[in-house]
Amino acid sequence: MLDPNSLSLCKELSVVIVTWNGDSLLKECLESIGRVYGSSLEIIVVDNADSQATRELVSSLESVRYVPSPGNPGFAGGNNIGVKATTRPYILLLNNDTVIHGDSFSSLVAFLKNHARAGIVQGTMNIPSLGNGLDDCGVMMTPFGIQRHLHRGEKTATAKLSPQKVFAAKGAMMMIKREALDELGFLFYDHFWSYYEETDFCHRARNAGWETWFVPTIPIDHLCGATSSKFDNSKVWRRYFRNILFSFWKNFGFFGRVFTLPSFACAAFIRSPSALCGAISDLISNRPADFKG
Repeated sequence: MLDPNSLSLCKELSVVIVTWNGDSLLKECLESIGRVYGSSLEIIVVDNADSQATRELVSSLESVRYVPSPGNPGFAGGNNIGVKATTRPYILLLNNDTVIHGDSFSSLVAFLKNHARAGIVQGTMNIPSLGNGLDDCGVMMTPFGIQRHLHRGEKTATAKLSPQKVFAAKGAMMMIKREALDELGFLFYDHFWSYYEETDFCHRARNAGWETWFVPTIPIDHLCGATSSKFDNSKVWRRYFRNILFSFWKNFGFFGRVFTLPSFACAAFIRSPSALCGAISDLISNRPADFKG
């Protein structure tokens, strides 16, 4: 049972969950939310598979709204559709492969309310397959364009965590202040489809003067990659590199373009030459309309 203050905070929160042929995961996620929050949250489920089974599952649950998304626009496109259906001042992007065990959300709403320039915040996620180790507790960016995933793999039960300003949050549990979203104009680039979209959003927010934070919460379980593991790994790396190259060019200034971007490209080439070459080819042959500046 939520205390009155937590309940009041949760009534300001919309939750967007994107799913694609993952009804067993989605059911467990939604039921866990219901056990903790009852009907206090506005919950939007975006179904990228436009499945009758998913529609029926969502329709059977109280206070959950179903939004079909034919054609599978990926995590990026699905969340873009979902946020447009929300009505509350704080929006939580939540993966369908998560399970909630306690009130992990109201403290994040309170943090955004109490910190004027905080536009994005992430809570604590536990990965059972890592032996109950932590998922990323925010991400930092090195001058070489390599992401440093904070506290990942540390034992969740014993890790010493504190609020920390970070470069980016992880999209599996990322809460956004609507004021920041409205100022930026849009959530994710649709053509990202999936991979790196949340880091790009945090980078754009940072350039506009908004802060991104990690704030410790009651850990939620994240099965981590339960949906993306169904996809071709070579295509995943190709799209991932493509999106990073696009984001770096759009968001970095002169130093980033002449040092950070080439440094990352060298590291990507070592990781997978074919994926990097494919990513560059994609940017050249299918140049997005907003690839400029």
